[in-house]
Amino acid sequence: MAPNNVISVNAVLFDYDDTLIDAREARDNARRAVIDFLSLVSGLDKSHVLDVFMNIERQMEAIGQFNRRVWFREVASVLGGIRLSDHEVNELVKMYWDSWRSGSRLFSDVLPTLAKLRRCGLRLGIITNTDGEPGLKRDRIRKDGVYELFDLVIIAGDDTKHVKPHPEPFMKALQVLDMRGNEVIYIGDNVGIDVPGAKAAGMRVGIINRYNTVDPGITNYKDVRPDFIIQSLTELLQLIGC
Repeated sequence: MAPNNVISVNAVLFDYDDTLIDAREARDNARRAVIDFLSLVSGLDKSHVLDVFMNIERQMEAIGQFNRRVWFREVASVLGGIRLSDHEVNELVKMYWDSWRSGSRLFSDVLPTLAKLRRCGLRLGIITNTDGEPGLKRDRIRKDGVYELFDLVIIAGDDTKHVKPHPEPFMKALQVLDMRGNEVIYIGDNVGIDVPGAKAAGMRVGIINRYNTVDPGITNYKDVRPDFIIQSLTELLQLIGC
């Protein structure tokens, strides 16, 4: 599904988790920490707690709710009216994100690709959704050591009213860059979250299929499709002739 001709752009913007960061282990670590606690206080089997947690996680992400405090209280409620104190919820949030950080890794192609894109004269940026805690996502990016490699970092939901897939974060990026949409490519991993807003802002959009879970045959999302699907950032360099 790659275009036949080299794409001419002046900037490349990226999603963060699962695009630049391999978050599989991080996400599993974070879930496990919370599930172990809730299983202990409820006396319920961990597999049941996990099923409930995963269901709530999907529901919350679908409505753009990233505040883990809301997640955990809802999980506790569904599990049978477990009453969590504010202190316990705060401890769970800390436990969750500390566990996430312990498993978070940059994909191996990220730093070489960013260096080559910079040498090609392209401006670079990140547009990513909030972690539900003001400042946390930006802090994570800093601690991962890549913040200073980008010309702009927009945390949708912190820096903007709306989160992706709303076009607002993408329009804000164009304002900061002083560019038109057709001068920019956005690379994300989730068709439903990353494609509609970027397309609405006039950007070309590529989906990176890091975990081999994107089916090229079902990449429509409300009649919106990515312009191409890639397996690695090396392919992106080839597509834009860098």
